[in-house]
Amino acid sequence: MIAPISGPIDLTGKVAVVTGASRGIGRAICGALAREGSHVAALDVLPTDDTLSQITGMDGKAVALLCDVLNERQVKKAIEQVVDLLGRIDILVNNAAILGDSQKPFEDITTDEWDHLMATNLRGTFLITQAVWPHMRDQGGGKIVCLGSIAGRIGGLMAGPHYCASKGGIHAFVKWAAKNGIERGIYVNGIAPGPIATPMIKNEPYKDEMVPLGRLGQPEDIAEAVVFLASQASNFITGNILDVNGGILML
Repeated sequence: MIAPISGPIDLTGKVAVVTGASRGIGRAICGALAREGSHVAALDVLPTDDTLSQITGMDGKAVALLCDVLNERQVKKAIEQVVDLLGRIDILVNNAAILGDSQKPFEDITTDEWDHLMATNLRGTFLITQAVWPHMRDQGGGKIVCLGSIAGRIGGLMAGPHYCASKGGIHAFVKWAAKNGIERGIYVNGIAPGPIATPMIKNEPYKDEMVPLGRLGQPEDIAEAVVFLASQASNFITGNILDVNGGILML
């Protein structure tokens, strides 16, 4: 494959699938992609009414589909529905994830807790990507963005071991998928956020002063990075994990 030259961001008419789309980072990603012209398929186990209202409020096109990323049958059905309803899939954003009980002592974490978190975060990313892959392959390419974490880089600030392991696994998966997608025109990149002020971390003791840039991240900080990696502005980037953490990693 000879990569096309990068150009200005313009997602007009592109079709994007976003998992974990009901709130927080997922909702912000859906809104940012729609703002740039993409049609959005919002997937979640939770209601996505607010996400759809946000998109339709900017005259965007969106569909909402119930999808538990743990359920292989639901995943395959949801992706088939996206293609039936919107015609194709140009962008996939693997955002669905859970944090688990990060304050629980290591020796008290059960195998069920470990397995559930790993399945949601890591196997879910695998299942959605696997279902989308042949559609992108057959149409000549696409862009996949997987949400990792600074926890996968450094072993976590406060996150538990199962969360760190799942996100480190996503980083490795990004590398594999990027290498195997090149000849098919499939770009695969990841984003490793630092602490982002969302409902997922509302009970965690993160403080603004932990971040060199002076504040916790906001969902929009991640959403704009996703837009860059999902667009033609990043046509010479694949297999990369983009760190979006307010400077924490340089400490």
